[in-house]
Amino acid sequence: MAGQPKPMNDEFHVSSLVVQTVPLHVHSVQEAIARLSGTEIKAVTIVGQIIVLLETKSEAEFLMRFTEIEHLPGVVSTMLVFHQVETVSG
Repeated sequence: MAGQPKPMNDEFHVSSLVVQTVPLHVHSVQEAIARLSGTEIKAVTIVGQIIVLLETKSEAEFLMRFTEIEHLPGVVSTMLVFHQVETVSG
């Protein structure tokens, strides 16, 4: 119909993170990240780094997950390595 606003496009965010942990806590941090929606552990190093694939449906959800990971006990730092936004027309 003329004059009707078009529906907003849906977004799909794909990101990769390097999470540096205290090596003694790497397993507990890995388990906590794995329980978060939209996360997948891709690799874990012996020096306490965890490579995470993060898939979210909005920038707000991405920021929420990133912050959740960053504030987990045992996390020293969280670094964004890659972030791509795909727009899916509805």
